Amino acid sequence: MHRCSTGFFLAITIVIASALPGCLGKGTPNSQNAGVQNVSLRPAGNVSLDVGGTEVFAATATDAFGHTVAGVAQYSVTVPLGTTSPAPLSIASNGNACAGTWDPSVSICSPGTPGIAIVTAVINGVSSPQTFVYVHKHIDNLQITTAEEQQPPFDCFSQGQTWLYQGIAYSQGIDITSTVGPMSWGSTNGGVITATSYVPPNQPNVLNQVKITAESPGITQLFANVSGTTSSTFPITTCLVQYLRVRPQGVNGNSITVNTGTPVTLQATAVDTLGFTLTKPPLTWSTNNPEVVSFSSLTTTTGTNSATTHANLGGADITASCTPPSCNIGIAGSQDKQGRILPGMPVYASSGPLPNGLPPGFGTVSVDVTSTSKPPTYLGWAATDMCGNAPGCVSTMFQITPGTSSNPITATVNVPRTPNSMMFNFSSRLYLGSDQGLMYADIGSGSPTVTEVSQAASPCNVTLCGTVLAISNDGKQAVVSDTVSTTPQVYIYNAGAGTGNNPITDLVLPDIASAAAFSPDLSKIFILTNAGVMYVYSTVDALAPVPIATSGTDVAFSADGSFAYVAGAAGSVGSVSAYSTCALPLPGLPSTELGNPVPTSGIPVQIFPSTNVQVVIQGGQEGQELLSQDILVLEPPPNTPPSNPPVISSVQVLNAQFTQTNIPDGQFTCNPPTLASFVAGPTYDLGQGVITPVYAQLVGDGSQMIIVARHIPAVLIFNVAGGTTTAVPLVANPSSPDPLSASASSDGSQVYVAACDQYPNNDPTQPCSAGTVHVVNTVSLGDYQQVPYINYTTNNMCNNLGGNAPLCITDRVAIRPQ
Repeated sequence: MHRCSTGFFLAITIVIASALPGCLGKGTPNSQNAGVQNVSLRPAGNVSLDVGGTEVFAATATDAFGHTVAGVAQYSVTVPLGTTSPAPLSIASNGNACAGTWDPSVSICSPGTPGIAIVTAVINGVSSPQTFVYVHKHIDNLQITTAEEQQPPFDCFSQGQTWLYQGIAYSQGIDITSTVGPMSWGSTNGGVITATSYVPPNQPNVLNQVKITAESPGITQLFANVSGTTSSTFPITTCLVQYLRVRPQGVNGNSITVNTGTPVTLQATAVDTLGFTLTKPPLTWSTNNPEVVSFSSLTTTTGTNSATTHANLGGADITASCTPPSCNIGIAGSQDKQGRILPGMPVYASSGPLPNGLPPGFGTVSVDVTSTSKPPTYLGWAATDMCGNAPGCVSTMFQITPGTSSNPITATVNVPRTPNSMMFNFSSRLYLGSDQGLMYADIGSGSPTVTEVSQAASPCNVTLCGTVLAISNDGKQAVVSDTVSTTPQVYIYNAGAGTGNNPITDLVLPDIASAAAFSPDLSKIFILTNAGVMYVYSTVDALAPVPIATSGTDVAFSADGSFAYVAGAAGSVGSVSAYSTCALPLPGLPSTELGNPVPTSGIPVQIFPSTNVQVVIQGGQEGQELLSQDILVLEPPPNTPPSNPPVISSVQVLNAQFTQTNIPDGQFTCNPPTLASFVAGPTYDLGQGVITPVYAQLVGDGSQMIIVARHIPAVLIFNVAGGTTTAVPLVANPSSPDPLSASASSDGSQVYVAACDQYPNNDPTQPCSAGTVHVVNTVSLGDYQQVPYINYTTNNMCNNLGGNAPLCITDRVAIRPQ
């Protein structure tokens, strides 16, 4: 039947060829070279078949140009040289093969005996490469064992170390490995090892071995596959990172001062749990002030990275970490020997000695970026939220170039939705939150426009309604708190999501999020609610709540990123706690509280970890090296109950000293940082009574804090070292200005204050009748320019509201980073 079928198709081919001269005649490339040059056979290489199993072979012919050439394949089966047994495979003219013998109808395959067959196909006299077919008894068990004479000396392999394993195939308890042919190999977690099939020297018939090479720290499962059977998995660990230390290249100590534009090169040393120094450490690099210092590449395997210093002056802490999923791979989601589901296992840098005579390393490197010339001129952007949610209202956002006396408004942009928050990332993207949805503007472009994340009017989990709470240090992600929907939600917008990936993560929470912060390594987001619960979002672990002692007011991460400072209130009492970035499997919480909360004089409103981190030694010269970091807390007088908006009167200084604990061999859970001390320091009165802050920022080098408050017609400069406050008055224009919002440069030298300069009858309960943006220089201590919104037709920043529209003035302002 099959021979007849083959003849039929051959006849059809001849008829088609004679009927289509335009395809096969002089006008086609085949007229130049119609000969078969190559024949390919599928499947190619090696095939493994149970006795009695079947396979379909197919052959294709091509000419010298790669064009397919019509032709009939003739299949043949031979055996390897030196083999006296008959071929264990038979093949029909149509390519159907049987590991045994076909019946006359070529429909039933009778099992034969194990052996090796070689299949080739010939078309127009040209032969294909050989395919080797290994016929064997059915595999009912495939196991992996070491292929070396001894077991590995340790329970993990250091990076670059190799080892040989082998697969053993069984059929009803009998080893049939030698008959099954080459095995393929794989592993469950990519990047931990490479697995390469290995044929021992002078043993060409040994086809069941693999050479594994340890690559990135982590755990994986090795498996073999042959003839459709997959082995049971075999656990392999590339030794995890025991500790990690960083240091500035060519500098002793953990601090460095450079001029703006000077790159800072860091060296990192990662040592595994066997004491081996990784030659290709898969590290994540981070900074806590990317406006001042940032990395163009956040991940490297070279042990070094160069940070870029920007024109924004100030300070930053930079460091490296072993952060999943690129380092300590595969821990998250696996089970330990007790059956517990393990969380991700980051390792953060610590201070201490290094092997091989290297200089000591540190947990962080503090960088102070200065300039030999005068401070740069920072551009500001101003907006208004006075449109409210009026349908169709389009407001104006404008750029201010200070010092341009004739017209300091150098660009204007229409805003289709009313912004309730505006925040720059470290470069030039301005995120605008609104009750109708998230927007952004790329200010670096020649003619910036405001883009809506979604042009749809609803629902909120598509448009991302709400207030922008935080932006990631790489500038690509923004956290938005939805206070509009009935069910509280938090949206994470990822502008860096790859093509085809959803850029929006929707977290449905039982309480409204009041504050959020990204860990410097971008692995976690800590989200606070006002209901005594903190939620931890992770790139490798599930979203989970952490009960905290008080309702959350603010959160910020430590210099090395290993834990966060969490501020809260319980009644009229406040405190600041420390919560680890990594998690332990028990009791299943995504963060561990380190020590006891530190009571504060008043309820913390905002907290500001300083960037000028120092290294101290606890217990004498040979004692434990710790990072020492100050935390500045804005707070009201003692026993002041919470209020909305919150009020302050003083600044309190806290101090934390901490380090990391090394990971021993065989441990697959993180070690939270050791918080050696966390204490409250002095409280300094700002000298202004009880005030309502609209803006506060600790300048980059940690020397000053800029504070702007309602009904205080000045920019307050708090001197951290002396505990004193200086006020830079705002110019009356025409009456005493009332600050509505503010923004300061990274070094604090320039402050923009959006203020109401005139209330009707000096009554602040009435709508503002005149407002400007005050440009304040804190170096010369002067308000040297006041910028009102001026338009050729109207000075109202809101449009499309008709003749009775209220006056909209600037009440949102942000400084664009350099």
